Amino acid sequence: MRAFFYAMIFIIKTLMNFFKNMLSSEGKVSSKRFVTFVCLLFMLIGYTANLFWDFTIDDNLFESLQWIVMAGLGFTAAENFSPKDEVIVEEEPEPSRTVVTHEYDYDEEDI
Repeated sequence: MRAFFYAMIFIIKTLMNFFKNMLSSEGKVSSKRFVTFVCLLFMLIGYTANLFWDFTIDDNLFESLQWIVMAGLGFTAAENFSPKDEVIVEEEPEPSRTVVTHEYDYDEEDI
């Protein structure tokens, strides 16, 4: 009985880590992933209800969920190919150095 209990705890921890890694990117929760996951869950529930219990799902609703899931997966996959935000360190500008090669002798009349 104790082995079953430890096995269940291991499975639950493994599933929790899976969902945590799936819904987050570098420790940040992504709304795109969460919405995509929820729509996929609703789509699977509707498909199962239609398949086993003859519960009819409106075609437009099912197709809308499909489009949301496809777009969410596409945007989430595109995140991996976008450039990362790099911190650009701006250096303090130095004063320019001008080298005088020759001097002009202006008369008062020229000014």
